[in-house]
Amino acid sequence: MDALSAVLAPVRLQQTCWAFTVGRAPWGLVLPGRPSCVRFHYMVRGSAWLDVEGTDQPSVALSGGDLAVLPLGHTHVLRDQPRSSTTSLDDIAQCGSRSVVMHLEVGAKGAETSFVTGAFVLDDPLARQILAVLPPVIRMTPEAEQGVPSFFENIQFITREVETDRPGSEVVLLRMADVIFIQILRAYLARVSDDDGGFLRALRDPSTAAALGAMHHRPEAPWTVASLAEEVGLSRSVFAARFAQLVGEPPLGYLTRLRMQKAATLLREGATLAKASQQTGYASEASFSHAFRQWSGVAPGEWRRKAAAVVVG
Repeated sequence: MDALSAVLAPVRLQQTCWAFTVGRAPWGLVLPGRPSCVRFHYMVRGSAWLDVEGTDQPSVALSGGDLAVLPLGHTHVLRDQPRSSTTSLDDIAQCGSRSVVMHLEVGAKGAETSFVTGAFVLDDPLARQILAVLPPVIRMTPEAEQGVPSFFENIQFITREVETDRPGSEVVLLRMADVIFIQILRAYLARVSDDDGGFLRALRDPSTAAALGAMHHRPEAPWTVASLAEEVGLSRSVFAARFAQLVGEPPLGYLTRLRMQKAATLLREGATLAKASQQTGYASEASFSHAFRQWSGVAPGEWRRKAAAVVVG
């Protein structure tokens, strides 16, 4: 398994929804923001203008064959002309627990534009860390993304599934969502230069990415700096220095934070302390509770009670 695949293998999209929209000028749609929600719009025919609210991102002109990816959950507007009036589309902001396909028609009787919208919700620590360093909108074209084989072929396949809504389409689209998300990241990473710092560069570095993948795949393993260095084929000192430089914190500091984020998710889902400690690599509930209190400021049991109260409320 290559390093990027190792990093992304544990990441799963939790909720997806899809829409095939036909807009007839004049038309406009507002898609409300939602945290941890990645959206994309693939222009099948016609053209549109995209504006992202709350940023200094200039308007983006889209034409047939273009793909616009919004990785940060911003509220945004799609319309045929910059001043066309808009209506809100809350449904695409509120994805359900399974893949949902909608067919929409908006606007009047003018020139026609059609596009496919995909929305994916991610609540994974690694996914959030990757998304946080991406720009508000990424415009992708078939010409610019030739370095990612089959990417636009997969987009076109999804378009046919969404447009026709044949039997079994929901299952197909649910499976394809993971593929498209990874291909979007792969295409964007191909643009990142070696001079760019931050987490994206860490994902491009084979040894650092392999270490991240190992920790995310097996956070409960008894990792040490030495064992991680051996895992990726580097000396202990070289590995520790490279990881800290690219990721921004030492390997074991990153591992502890990863374990605590996983523990918080498990507790929110109702896991016992025994299960949470076992799945995050702690030998006893006492050692786990101590580490969790240091990280969160509250005991695991109190965290679980507060999380349950939020869900009920």
